Amino acid sequence: MNLLSVRALLQQAQARLQQAGSEDPLANAQFLLAHVMGVSRTWLEAFGEEEVPAAQQSLFEELLQRHEKGEPIAYIIGFQPFCSLDIRVTPDVLIPRPETEELAQWAGQAFEPQAAISVLDLCTGSGCLALALAQMYKNARITAADVSPKALQVARENARAFLLEKQIQFVQSNVFEKIEGRFDLIVSNPPYIPSGEIASLAREVKQEPLLALDGGEDGLKIVRVILEGLSTHAAPGCKLGMELCAGQPAQVALLLNALGWKADVKKDIFGIERFVTGYKI
Repeated sequence: MNLLSVRALLQQAQARLQQAGSEDPLANAQFLLAHVMGVSRTWLEAFGEEEVPAAQQSLFEELLQRHEKGEPIAYIIGFQPFCSLDIRVTPDVLIPRPETEELAQWAGQAFEPQAAISVLDLCTGSGCLALALAQMYKNARITAADVSPKALQVARENARAFLLEKQIQFVQSNVFEKIEGRFDLIVSNPPYIPSGEIASLAREVKQEPLLALDGGEDGLKIVRVILEGLSTHAAPGCKLGMELCAGQPAQVALLLNALGWKADVKKDIFGIERFVTGYKI
């Protein structure tokens, strides 16, 4: 095998991934090579003339082929950065997005950091929101729920990895079905893609669990169940935050207002109306 430099290897990989339809071919090639070599993307840029050893080139080629076939980068390398945490992910969980970090940041400012609040994370998936909030609120009691036992297993493993398993209770529950008590803060990144739009999603997104994507005919099937359960599980003064897709937050805000909540719609970093937040009056 001819040994190639970091720069040459990345150039070849970028061209291949672009041909394969990868959304960000250079960045994805860098993620894979950095993972294989055990270095940062910054290192790759600084030492572009370094030769890549044969064993690492072979492994890089193997991972590159997987991504060319549409497998998401996060599943290939096994983790996704989220709020300064490297969240373990598998094909059983949704890959955490930067937009969901924004939801975590909003929730982390909803109360004083030392507040002994009760928190509920519905549709927890990898547990990313629950884990981030456990680090932000050291005195909080957090419940993380998901209908998928495989997703909960991944979330539990993440909690153990970050030494947060004592602060988070994991419950297998179809939304509120097996949830007890009332909560000061409720967050959720529920399935919200309308069923008819699933087929048109990017090829990498379609590799993620359908259970975490499909929100029913209009995308709000699970959201409505969440709203219905608020009367039973929202404590006085409860704050609610949900991530949705474009066009949904305003509609959900009206539903929240009708329930007697004070609702607001927030845009994400891309200027898209992405979140609905609410305060129980």
